[in-house]
Amino acid sequence: MSKVFQTGALLAALLSSVAGHTAVEKFEAGGQTYEGFRQASKQDPGNQSPAWWTNQGWGYQPVFGDKLNHPDMIAHIDASPSPYTAEAPAGSDVTFHWHHSGTCGGGEEGWDCSHHGWTATYLAACDGDCKDVDKTALSFFKIHESALIDYRDGRFSSGSPQAQTGYWGTDAIFYDNGNAQSVTIPSQIPSGNYVLRTEVMSIHNNGGVENRQFWPQCFNIEVTGGDDSAPVPAGKKATQLYSADDELLQWDLYWHASGKTFEDAPGLQMASVAIASKARRSHARDFSS
Repeated sequence: MSKVFQTGALLAALLSSVAGHTAVEKFEAGGQTYEGFRQASKQDPGNQSPAWWTNQGWGYQPVFGDKLNHPDMIAHIDASPSPYTAEAPAGSDVTFHWHHSGTCGGGEEGWDCSHHGWTATYLAACDGDCKDVDKTALSFFKIHESALIDYRDGRFSSGSPQAQTGYWGTDAIFYDNGNAQSVTIPSQIPSGNYVLRTEVMSIHNNGGVENRQFWPQCFNIEVTGGDDSAPVPAGKKATQLYSADDELLQWDLYWHASGKTFEDAPGLQMASVAIASKARRSHARDFSS
């Protein structure tokens, strides 16, 4: 086999692997925009981004479901904390911009329209500088989630009722929100340093749980203007968030109970401080001029 052919075959394989995979390309917090970490190996990109460093390699590879209880579920493959931290005021939004271009059936790169799953976001207090944390000891509480929302018209509800894929949290991000996902930092948590963990996942590969695909990402943030009289909500280690028995990890995307939806993603229930923040921001006075 010629070197030219070998190189072409390798490039084709790499492009194919990118087609259905993603990562956070940009992160917004406190009025600033930071780069995500998308390098093939762990090294300081020199951009002072709070995004954790990983060894996920080229192609935005997922963490598969056979690693539900493995440290890679914390912040992706062989992740380690960034030495940098971004300010994120309590009560404000942070925004993740995921990698994706094109349209369904129209030369997509990044996410793929065959992928469907939940998204969830968590916080864990660092008790010091987040660059020094033991990631396996972090206790995460959930501040945002979106799972199987409905069966709206179009490709989400094509076929027989039992075979409709439905419209998921990830569909909202990649097909209605321009690849952006905004999450509110609860106002009723103490000020301090936290690890912010978000993820998108897909259950499009039917079969065993080991086929499920996760893309977790972590960022170091300093929450300012919080409620210092409040306790940090109780949480769990990221390696304990999910079980192979969770209903959505067992869900058959292509044949299931007709019309069933899931408001909640598996794992922890939403922290009460996140629910309270959402209720306040939804009040009519919050949108008055």
